[in-house]
Amino acid sequence: MPRFRAAFLPLALYLFSSPAAAQEPPAFIPVAPAPIGPYVVDARGTLARFKPAAAIGTSLGVDANTNLPTRGLGVVVGAHVYPVRRRSFALGLGGELLLRTQGSRTAAATTAEGPEGPTVKTRISGLSPQVSLNFGKRDGYSYVSGGVGWASLTSEKSAATTGPAPIAADDERRQTINYGGGARWFARKHLAFSLDLRFYMVRAREATPTVSAYPRMSVMIFSAGIAVR
Repeated sequence: MPRFRAAFLPLALYLFSSPAAAQEPPAFIPVAPAPIGPYVVDARGTLARFKPAAAIGTSLGVDANTNLPTRGLGVVVGAHVYPVRRRSFALGLGGELLLRTQGSRTAAATTAEGPEGPTVKTRISGLSPQVSLNFGKRDGYSYVSGGVGWASLTSEKSAATTGPAPIAADDERRQTINYGGGARWFARKHLAFSLDLRFYMVRAREATPTVSAYPRMSVMIFSAGIAVR
C-alpha cells in the first residue's frame, strides 16, 4: 500500500493541475485613441493665387494678363479651441490673422532695348473668425471650416523710371467670407505639421475720386506650417 500511494500521488497532482495550466492567458484589451485636444495654435507660410481681373487692369492702365501678379507669398497665424469633443469628432471655434500676403509682376519690355513696363503689386491681409468641424483622433485629424470676417485687397502700380508712385492703393477692410479645410498630423506630443486650403470672397469696392473700383474677388490661399497644442 505505501508503494501504491507513492506511485499514485504524482499522477494525481498532474491530472488535477493540468486544467489550470491549460487555461488561456487573459485577452488584451486595446486602449481607445484619445480625442482631439482642447486647443491648437497655428503658424503657416502662405501661397496666394490672385485672379488677373480685367477691370483692375483697366483701372491701373495696364494689361491684366501680362502685368497683374497671379501669385503672392505671406504668413498666416491662428488659434482654435474645441469646446465640444467626442471620440472622433470635435466642434472648434477660433480664427486666423492673414498677415500681408503680397505678389508683384513687372511687364516685359516692348522692344529689345526698351525699358521694362511698370511693376504692379497685389496684396491681401485680413482677419477671419471661423467655426470648424474636425474629424479624427488626437494625433491626426482633418477639418472643414468657414466664417465671415474682414480683408483688405489692393493692387498698386509703380513707375519703373521715376520710383514708386502708388495708384489705386487702398487699405480699407471689407467684409469677407472665408471657407476651406485642412489637416494636422502630430509627429510629436505637442508639435504637428499643418496644411490648409482656403478661399476668401472679398466684396466689391465702389470707385471714389482717389481710388479705383474693384470687382468682387475670390482669392485662393494654400498654406503649410506647424501647429502647437
